[in-house]
Amino acid sequence: MHKKRIRPIAGAIIKNKNKIFVGAGYDDIKQEKFYRIMGGGIKFRETALQALKREFREEFVAELINIKLIKIVENIFVFNGNYGHEICYIYKADFKDKKMYEDKKYPVLDRPEAGCAEWVEYKKGMRLYPQGAEELIKK
Repeated sequence: MHKKRIRPIAGAIIKNKNKIFVGAGYDDIKQEKFYRIMGGGIKFRETALQALKREFREEFVAELINIKLIKIVENIFVFNGNYGHEICYIYKADFKDKKMYEDKKYPVLDRPEAGCAEWVEYKKGMRLYPQGAEELIKK
């Protein structure tokens, strides 16, 4: 039996016109494609803001600017048949380097198994996680 725990994470909604910077995922059991805002786990003795900045440096060698906390959400979910529970600090931010706005795939450098992030056109009703992120994109 696996020990279950609540995972604190920090993620950023980054927009470029009608596109958002996200990673694509697929749930094999639900047979569902979804997108997730980018970011990652908060380490012990690290603030959510510090974690967000660190994650983008580690994953994309990118710096964020204009960072603002917009909401904290609790995300309880099932992915590939396994339950998950997260407390998500959701920020809005911009990339410092304008090259990060190029329409291409950006490999997750510190976790190649996580795939890539990319600019995806936002469409109402798209599967976007953590829950609650979609309503924040419109703001």
